[in-house]
Amino acid sequence: MATDSVSKVLGDAPELKVLQERLNLIDRLQRSYRTIAPGELARVSRVSAIDGTTVVIYATSGPVAAALRQVAPRLLSGLQKSNALKENEKAELTGIRVEVQVEVRPARRAVVPREPMPVERLAKVAEAMSDSPLKETLGRMARPQSKRTREKT
Repeated sequence: MATDSVSKVLGDAPELKVLQERLNLIDRLQRSYRTIAPGELARVSRVSAIDGTTVVIYATSGPVAAALRQVAPRLLSGLQKSNALKENEKAELTGIRVEVQVEVRPARRAVVPREPMPVERLAKVAEAMSDSPLKETLGRMARPQSKRTREKT
């Protein structure tokens, strides 16, 4: 959890207690949000901050943000009623702001081409088959490349 590492790195400095409490509140709200938000929307969005009395939710795309704005009143009501908030914090939440923050996806792995199938194996498979269009196709594939190009011309 992010708040654990902040407290470990910075120690128990009294001036950082407010920051740690705010991070704990955001973490509690995020856990509640996961149970309140509709299905797939919970997976592609997250509680990111509290700006005054407004909960800021980041969406991964514009359509997700639009869908979240449609259900924002229900989300706010659910967050206010959740166990994530202490009594004094419940009155503080008065709105939800949805922002788009596109996630940078990791680069795709390069496709490694497979080794070509040895023509001898194709020929053996074709020989073992009964007469069919597949046998003919495998037989053509098993012929050396130079023969195949001559047949086309």
